[in-house]
Amino acid sequence: MDQITAEKLAEVLQEPNLPLLRQVVRILGHDRTAAVLVDALQIEAAGGMLTKDVSRRRTAGGVFFQLVRERATTQERWRLFPRLAPQHGQGPTPPQPHAQPPPLPWDALQAIVTTLAQGEATVKLTLIGRPDVQAIQTQPTYVAFRMQGQEPGSLPKGLPPVPGRQPITWLVVIALRQWSRVQASLAAHADDKLIVEGQPVVAGDGTHVLLVQSCVSMLQQRAQKAARQPAAGETP
Repeated sequence: MDQITAEKLAEVLQEPNLPLLRQVVRILGHDRTAAVLVDALQIEAAGGMLTKDVSRRRTAGGVFFQLVRERATTQERWRLFPRLAPQHGQGPTPPQPHAQPPPLPWDALQAIVTTLAQGEATVKLTLIGRPDVQAIQTQPTYVAFRMQGQEPGSLPKGLPPVPGRQPITWLVVIALRQWSRVQASLAAHADDKLIVEGQPVVAGDGTHVLLVQSCVSMLQQRAQKAARQPAAGETP
C-alpha cells in the first residue's frame, strides 16, 4: 500500500475531518493506520457497522474512527479524543460502578419478579411494522434491519405505571431464505407490513435483538386466509 496520508484517507473514506485524520496518521504511524483502514474498508464491504444505539449505519469515516478508538492505547486515545481524557491532575479515570436504578414504585411486583427468576419460560415476541428499505443490511445468510417501537398507549386499569417508559428499538435479524419470501411484496406495496415472530434477546451492549423464526407480510397473510375460506355458495 502507498504511503498513508491524511489526504488519501479523506479521499478513500469520504471523511471531511482532515485535522483528526492527520492526528491519527501522526500518532498511530503508517503501518497501524494502514491496518485500520484495511479493516474499515472490509467492514464497509460486508455491510457496514451500526452506531451504538442502532439508529443508523456509520459512515466509512465513522467506522474508521471507531476502530481507531478500539485499537489505540489509553494515552493515544486521550491525545486523539481529548474529551475522553480525565481532567488535568486527576490521573486515570478509575472504573466507575454501574449506576443503580432508582427504586421502582411498584413494590408489589417484587415477589412476582423473584418467582419468575426461579422459573423457566419460553418467550416469543411478535413485531408488526415496515422496515426502512434504505437501511436494510444484507449478509450472506441473513438480513438485518431496525424496527422502531411506538410509545405505548393507555394501559388497562390496574397496571402499575412504569416510570420513564420509552419505545424500544429492535434490531431484527431474519434468515435470507425467509426474507426472500416477503421482499417482493414489500417492494410492490408501499402499504404492506411485516409480521415477524421470534426469540428476543439482549446483546452485550444493550441492543434489543429479535431472532426471527417466522415471517409473513400482512397482504400475504390476508391472501392465505382468503384462500382457506370456501367460495360463496360452496359447502364448507
